[in-house]
Amino acid sequence: MSTYNLKRFGPDEKLYITQVSGPSSYSAGGFTVDHPFSRVSHAIAIASGGYIAEASVSGNTVTVKVYYFDYDAATDGTAIEVPDGTDLSGVTITVIIIGR
Repeated sequence: MSTYNLKRFGPDEKLYITQVSGPSSYSAGGFTVDHPFSRVSHAIAIASGGYIAEASVSGNTVTVKVYYFDYDAATDGTAIEVPDGTDLSGVTITVIIIGR
C-alpha cells in the first residue's frame, strides 16, 4: 500500500506522507522507505497493530525500525525490536518526512 501527499512546509521544505505495509521478512536494523526528496531533514513513523515504529535519517535515507512489547519476558515493559524474519506485511506504517 502506498499513498502519499506532498505539501509545502515552510519556504524551502515540503511534507511527504506515505503509508506502507511492513516487509514480509523484517531484517534487524529496519527497512528503508522511498521518498521524492534529495535532502531529508526529519522523519516520523507510526505503526498499526500494537507495534511501535521509529524513523531515522542518515544522509538521504529514511530507515524505519519496528518494535513490540514482549510481556512474557523477564523484563516486561521495554519495547524490543522485532526479530529477523518477522512477517509485518499486515502492519500499516505511516511515515511523515520533511525534506527538499
